[in-house]
Amino acid sequence: MLTHSAAVQSPRLQTPFALPDRSQPAPSDSAAPIGVVMSFGRNAEIYAEGESAGYVYKVISGVVRISKLLPDGRRQISAFHMSGEMFGFEADEVHLASAEAVIPVKVIAFKWDGLLGVARQPASLLRELLSLAVKGLRHTQDHLLLLGRKSALERLAAFLLEMDQRTGSTRGLDLAMPRHDIADYLGLTLETVSRMFAELKQMGTIRLESARRVHLLDLAALKAISA
Repeated sequence: MLTHSAAVQSPRLQTPFALPDRSQPAPSDSAAPIGVVMSFGRNAEIYAEGESAGYVYKVISGVVRISKLLPDGRRQISAFHMSGEMFGFEADEVHLASAEAVIPVKVIAFKWDGLLGVARQPASLLRELLSLAVKGLRHTQDHLLLLGRKSALERLAAFLLEMDQRTGSTRGLDLAMPRHDIADYLGLTLETVSRMFAELKQMGTIRLESARRVHLLDLAALKAISA
């Protein structure tokens, strides 16, 4: 949600200000940045389900979760977005899920109408945006396969491998998200996720330094479990 509770900063302004009104045309100054840098604190809402989808976002730092409340009151997290990734693309005019900061995040908000002005944008920027959008779609497809075909242990092993690959860690994995977020992402209960962490630890595939600091000791075994 684009509210005054988020600290918003432009590369040329050091005081908080709100994003331009979505009903107003984009500035005509070609030297002005097409994106607005915004900062959000832990668990702050970036946009809400049902809110007008006038902007798309690129993560500069931190982790963003995309979630939706189900009719029975449960929450389903459909994606985690990390540094360099984009989110907020919608086929309709409203967001079908909410976006929140897992930890303090900084994003660039791009006005969607401005990005559609292809003739006014550098080809390199458009290629980057398309590449990031396709990468996000691939993550979504992989997540659907994970939920539909894997057991609880397989899901957690696949999740740890995914986070290892996306963060570029050297087997020492610092998970930004708490375990209840992991549970809602994997379609499991918190208790099941805790049991699966314990089982992987007992198998010797991981070492738990803390609830969020995980050492991946045997990547081959994790890949075999997740297959």
